[in-house]
Order: sequence, then C-alpha cells, then structure tokens
Amino acid sequence: MNKTYTLQDGGTITATCAVAFVTQLRQSSRFDSSCTDEEYMYHFADRYRDQSGHTIRADSPDHFLEDLLTFHYVTVK
Repeated sequence: MNKTYTLQDGGTITATCAVAFVTQLRQSSRFDSSCTDEEYMYHFADRYRDQSGHTIRADSPDHFLEDLLTFHYVTVK
C-alpha cells in the first residue's frame, strides 16, 4: 500500500516501504544523489545532526524513516 510522505520543505514522496522512500529521497536530493541508498542515509544523518542536533539512525531504511518521522522531518498522510 502506498503512503504519501510530506517532507519538511513541502515536497512529497509516495512509497510502498522504507526502502522505496529512501531511494526516492536520494534521487530527488541536491546532495549525494549518485550515492548508494546506504551512503545517502549516512551522509544525510551527518548533515541532519549538524543542522538540528538530532541523531538519525542510518543502519536501515526502516530506522532511518522512523527517526525522520519522530523528528518531524517527514509526516505521513
């Protein structure tokens, strides 16, 4: 089942699972769009920690998305 996620910047991603969400987020990114999904999550987590002080787990797409939801970088409709 597709879920629609709204990003903090107003963009949206429609995905069936956390893996698909990460892939779409990476592909639409100004930063690191040519990396692997795993590399992207780690780079994003580093930037997010520097900007917000919050630590995002990057060890799996499920944890990554869960933390983005927790810190309200992403909301789900």
